[in-house]
Amino acid sequence: MNNMITIDLIKPNPFLSKYIRKISVFKSRKHICYRQKLTPSAFTYLSYNHKQIPISVFGKKKVHPKRRLQIAGPKIDEHIYVEYDGTLEQILIEFTASGFYYLFHVSPSKIINSLCGLDDVLLLNICDDLEANLIRSNTVRRKIELLERLLLSRSRNALPSCDYVENTLKLIEDARGNITIKELADQNSISERQLDRRFREIVGISPKRYSKIIQLHFVINLMYIKKYNSFQDIAYFASYYDLAHFYHKFKEFTGFSPAEFINSDKHLAFQYFTDLGKKF
Repeated sequence: MNNMITIDLIKPNPFLSKYIRKISVFKSRKHICYRQKLTPSAFTYLSYNHKQIPISVFGKKKVHPKRRLQIAGPKIDEHIYVEYDGTLEQILIEFTASGFYYLFHVSPSKIINSLCGLDDVLLLNICDDLEANLIRSNTVRRKIELLERLLLSRSRNALPSCDYVENTLKLIEDARGNITIKELADQNSISERQLDRRFREIVGISPKRYSKIIQLHFVINLMYIKKYNSFQDIAYFASYYDLAHFYHKFKEFTGFSPAEFINSDKHLAFQYFTDLGKKF
């Protein structure tokens, strides 16, 4: 089923690099009826659905979005799905861990494991005008330019960066998630409580949870680029205590065992996370 959905990566405007991690375009060649499991993510997303608007499933709750422009918060629950029943053409903008907060002055903690319309964080007339222009646009490139224009306008009134949160994010990424909160606080010369509070406000989740998701994404990267001989190797490279701990944490986050994840066509992780090979 996954070969019916293609994902193209588009290079973001360099003036937005502080706020955007990546832009992806999801397309299906024809009508599809498909339930897609989402892999946990610590990031917030802006999406525009040009054709069919997918249904989001959070546990037992189904959300039927009425707007084409949507904001999705960090996903830390393994029971999150997207249901497609139509032709897919979606532009997905993934913010940096702090980018959404700086641009929209809203903490992602308010939308963890949930979805809202862009008009929940911006004036309705701005969203209506943007959506009308997006619908009239003939090319994906033009649609992306319109979305980037909105974000560039927001960047002129962006909140100032919090240096110790930005440093914490870098430390976690450099350590591939294998770092304690005490180490993070000590390296920033602040208390663990202060770090946790400000980090949650800006990123939306705790430093500990963020670290675990970065560690998970590193594991998915190892699986994707096949730089391992066994799951024991993956557990070792990703700094898990032992193989049993790795199995337990992986299943807890994804809902799959490592072997099931590699062989499953129920997720798009290996298509979406292809850019990780450049990072690790």
